[in-house]
Amino acid sequence: MGRIFVFGSAAWDIVLRVDSIPTVRSEVNGRLLGWRAGGSAANIACALSSAGHEVQLVGPIGIDRMGEALIAELHRYGVGTDFGVRLPLASPRTLLLLDAQADRTIIDLARDWPARLPLPEIPSLPSAECLYIEGYTRYPVTLATAARSALVAVPPPSGPQAVGPADLVVGSRTQFPYGWATDPLAAARLVIGPRLQWVVITDGDRGAVAYDRDGVHWAPAVPAHPVDTTGAGDSFAAGLLHGLLEGRHICAALKIAVRWGAAAVERLQSIPPGWEEVFGSATASDNRPGTEGPVH
Repeated sequence: MGRIFVFGSAAWDIVLRVDSIPTVRSEVNGRLLGWRAGGSAANIACALSSAGHEVQLVGPIGIDRMGEALIAELHRYGVGTDFGVRLPLASPRTLLLLDAQADRTIIDLARDWPARLPLPEIPSLPSAECLYIEGYTRYPVTLATAARSALVAVPPPSGPQAVGPADLVVGSRTQFPYGWATDPLAAARLVIGPRLQWVVITDGDRGAVAYDRDGVHWAPAVPAHPVDTTGAGDSFAAGLLHGLLEGRHICAALKIAVRWGAAAVERLQSIPPGWEEVFGSATASDNRPGTEGPVH
């Protein structure tokens, strides 16, 4: 299994169940479901750790009691925080609203954090097998240069300042720039560069599609009873990365990703269900690298 660095945020989610998402001048009933660990990068890191990878989360954590509790929770999932950025601010928090259809609205409460983080030196970065970078707005493009042989994955860029080197861009259809719709791989390479190998787009119950130099590859959605869609995209991204790191073809990696994402929506939690909870004891030995065989 690989050494992975995930650059991004961990947070405490304050979860409210609401009848519907509030609109202007509306009033809705809500029920507090409590606090839980989350944050997109933390979700991906915990999922990959459950699949047997050595994962370090590099992101902002406050020097407060909530920060200490967040670190303890990450360690419980096997995620390292040796290079976390500790600053004298309140640890990141989000208000998460869940409606009757299991859709969620996220309100970020961590606005005091600097746009650029003072990253520590990471001596083992050049030997990493994978980097997931939540966005180049906060993290420098030199990360990909330092880990030349790593599989570098990013979400769709949120603007010109958020563009940097990557091998894989993965996200939901609503996250992608409108101009990429006709030929996502060609459009993405114009701004990200020739290093880019795959563009992968999730589209809810329509499944997911991957674009690479060989064409277009589609995986149907896995039926699921949605309870909480929080973290479904993170589960998908973790499954995709795990499959590619095992040497599987993009089609086989897509199958893993959609199944993991479907499993996530059936659980009332932010951090995805672990690998064994979803796939049992299935490992890379179940299929030869590069094949499209099923995962049990």
